[in-house]
Amino acid sequence: MDIRHEIPKHDIEQLYAKALEYITRSREMIRAALASDFEVRRKPDKSFVTSVDLRVEEHLRGLIQRDFPEHGIIGEEYPPTNPEAMYQWIMDPIDGTEDFVQRLPTFGTILALHYRGEPIIGVIDHPMLDLRVSAAFGRGAYHNNKCVKLIELEPAAIDGSERVVIPARANFIKYSHDGHVFDALVRRHPNHRIYRTCFAHTCTAIGATDATIDYGTAIWDIAANRILMEEAGGKFSVIRAWDVPSFGQVTASIMGKPILVDQLMKYFPAIHAVKLTD
Repeated sequence: MDIRHEIPKHDIEQLYAKALEYITRSREMIRAALASDFEVRRKPDKSFVTSVDLRVEEHLRGLIQRDFPEHGIIGEEYPPTNPEAMYQWIMDPIDGTEDFVQRLPTFGTILALHYRGEPIIGVIDHPMLDLRVSAAFGRGAYHNNKCVKLIELEPAAIDGSERVVIPARANFIKYSHDGHVFDALVRRHPNHRIYRTCFAHTCTAIGATDATIDYGTAIWDIAANRILMEEAGGKFSVIRAWDVPSFGQVTASIMGKPILVDQLMKYFPAIHAVKLTD
């Protein structure tokens, strides 16, 4: 039996309401920050982090610890809290900080809640686009306030014209040696898109694209995706997971319309979880 059925529906409703409350607060903070100045610096891995990333994650952590002190928290910017707890809130305060710094509207906030390793709530919010996707276990998936149900593709219709989001080739070689996989994918799917950040996930969650492949991402980048896909009638699969020194575990995953996800998984049969070393 799915262990998520252990959670009373009323509890899921309350947790979902809290998640939406938290993400609304993060949107307000981010919009206010965009109207003022903020600090920007580079992390050791050369990615951007801003004072807004830090403030938003600190604030979300504070709200969760106030309301659910027994829950765990995993975030991009700070160490885990209560790592052994059954409930784990997982967040990326600004996914796509480089886009945020440049005022490109595709950045977003990701917030998810997992129970004993299984996702029960997922939210992706794009403050500059007034766009939000959300889902809760057994409650459905929503684009803003409208219920989302993905229209499945017919097997015979998969001919390479599908709208598949494929990350840049650099993603396939940053932590691995899988440039050949990228080359094969773009040859088979010339109608592909390359969107940055969680905007790619949002597009697939609302059916604007048919599937998204992600490569070399951390848990906070994809924590909301499986529940969003399941509740919308889609599919989410982690196809690879491996350890990167001085960073942690990264994953490769596919989300989207089930038949297409199954087809795309065929590009990865020889890829297995490995541990990279210095």
